[in-house]
Amino acid sequence: MEESYKGKFLIANSSIITDYFHNTVIFIVEHDRVGALGLVINKQLPQSISDLIKGVPEKDLLMFSGGPVDGSFISILHDNASLKDPGTEIIPGVFMGRSFELLLSLIESNARFRVFQGYSGWGSEQLEDEINRKSWAIVDGDPDMIYSSDISGVWREALKRKGGIYRYFAEHTKDPMLN
Repeated sequence: MEESYKGKFLIANSSIITDYFHNTVIFIVEHDRVGALGLVINKQLPQSISDLIKGVPEKDLLMFSGGPVDGSFISILHDNASLKDPGTEIIPGVFMGRSFELLLSLIESNARFRVFQGYSGWGSEQLEDEINRKSWAIVDGDPDMIYSSDISGVWREALKRKGGIYRYFAEHTKDPMLN
């Protein structure tokens, strides 16, 4: 493994057109010799958090699909460093935790947060192989994109941030990756 992609966004190449990952942006939260784990930041579920997690106050809070692996795996990305146990800081301004107590604290706070069901995972060297095949473009992770209210625009915005030809096609074509 030459470099870690922890804290990076993977931007799906739109040649992935019928797959779960079509037009997705994945935030990599762990990457080492064993493999990688990431969360899709722009795939909202139709259910709210309180629909899927028992004991959560009835509020209209969004729930996201973190990936196609293990639907019982619930994780939280947030920006509140002042909590008693904020979890692991992935990049400045983005912490990851998994506890029910953390979720309840975040619901009662003014923090920005996202809750994910499932995750995206890769075995040893699998992610590197996909990157070498140009399945993913890579750009630095950004808290504002993780917590963006424009969920449908995240993929195109990530392409713009990548710059160069990605930016040009994101700004000038209907489907940037088909050119």
